[in-house]
Amino acid sequence: MSHKTQGGFARPGFRTLTVGLLLAAAAWGLVSLDSQIEIFGFGASGPDARSFPRVALWLLAAVAALRLILCLRTEDTPLGLSRLGRVLTLTASCAAALWAIPHIGFFFGAAGVGIVVALVLGERRPLLLGLPLVIAAVVTFGGRYGLSIPLP
Repeated sequence: MSHKTQGGFARPGFRTLTVGLLLAAAAWGLVSLDSQIEIFGFGASGPDARSFPRVALWLLAAVAALRLILCLRTEDTPLGLSRLGRVLTLTASCAAALWAIPHIGFFFGAAGVGIVVALVLGERRPLLLGLPLVIAAVVTFGGRYGLSIPLP
């Protein structure tokens, strides 16, 4: 359903709402990053514990904004009750993961929300459902041992 419209902007729908929420979450993360990650330093310049999350959030915000801009004139899937339920499920699962990560650990929270997001977006192939586990493991290992970020 990616037909071009004749003029003006396409009517917002499922994609616009989902990408808009991702963009809002990335913007909120960038604004609150300094208060979320406490750094004890001696005035040294260079990368610190906020560098990697800052880069990741900027990349997420840039990709989401680019996606919104590029799809302004393409037809979007109408936002019906079932699709609105999917968006709310995605939002609730991300919020639940953010709440649960300090209690169950970063790896389990990130992998769990990744699997839920993949299922809600329609992924059913076992190999791709295991991808959030691999990504969470890489980020956990890289954060703890590569960047010395104290992940929960």
